[in-house]
Amino acid sequence: MKIGKIFPMALLLLLVLSSSAWAKSGDSFNASSDVHWEEVQLRFEGICICPRPPPVFYEEGEIWEYWEPFLVEGTVSQAHYSAFQGSGSGSSLTDELGGKNNSADAVNLTNESTFAQGHAYLIPMMYGFCKHKDYGMWLTEYDAKWQSDELSAIITPEAAAYANKAMQMACMADAAAVNLGHTLDFMPWCIGSSGCAYPMTGHVDNDNIVQANNTVAARLLYKLNRMFMICDPADNLCGCDYTPVWIKSHYKMHVVRPADRSPAYPVGKSAKFYDSGLNPPYQGEKGSNDEFLWVVYRKQKCCTCCDN
Repeated sequence: MKIGKIFPMALLLLLVLSSSAWAKSGDSFNASSDVHWEEVQLRFEGICICPRPPPVFYEEGEIWEYWEPFLVEGTVSQAHYSAFQGSGSGSSLTDELGGKNNSADAVNLTNESTFAQGHAYLIPMMYGFCKHKDYGMWLTEYDAKWQSDELSAIITPEAAAYANKAMQMACMADAAAVNLGHTLDFMPWCIGSSGCAYPMTGHVDNDNIVQANNTVAARLLYKLNRMFMICDPADNLCGCDYTPVWIKSHYKMHVVRPADRSPAYPVGKSAKFYDSGLNPPYQGEKGSNDEFLWVVYRKQKCCTCCDN
């Protein structure tokens, strides 16, 4: 009888411990410590004149160039988990929206893939110099096009043109350039060592979970451009242009969860440059493993006279 009573209690304790082991947690995002402010590189470049409607006709201002930390992106394996807040609800064990990571083996070499949900938090951390009305939030759990490669073609009909070996092999040139410090803007379908920008979903044909999540973060950035949620102020002193085909060189990023790595690097940089000890089993320095948070900087070049 004693054994009969002890067994159910031991089983219950095991279940409790198992459920707690799967709980995800981490430090919430802290702008003062997680943003590498030395990346901003604020620089004054002179005086500017911007046209205005009559009777004003024009305004004068100052030209400032810098890298603005304007976006924080979470790429997560557990649906509804917020690497930004360090907490969440739902479980990848029971939620069909949860991510997965399939490594290659001798039986199934075609199933090397990773899937992650993406969260975008557009935050005006340097509001005051260049003012742009493109701040908001995006959660891919509520975006059917993020879950389906086929549905994603609704906003990326050009994807079929890049679904061939020749166009994919061409991305090797972009990968080499990115790892030397420069992206090739004339190849917008490439994300350097992260592969292809299409399909614009959370499915990535790569079982390297760090590199795959970098791909997911880059695709989400591209998608925000495609949906006109963000604009690009680097080429227009007097405004902020929407770029449904992104200009990759105007963005750089670094990862701050599960651990913080610096410096910021061009979009598509090989994970080999920063993934050492980044994603250990169970828990990293600042958050749970497989749950990533990226700080994205965009190039700013504006005339301060203008509220864009």
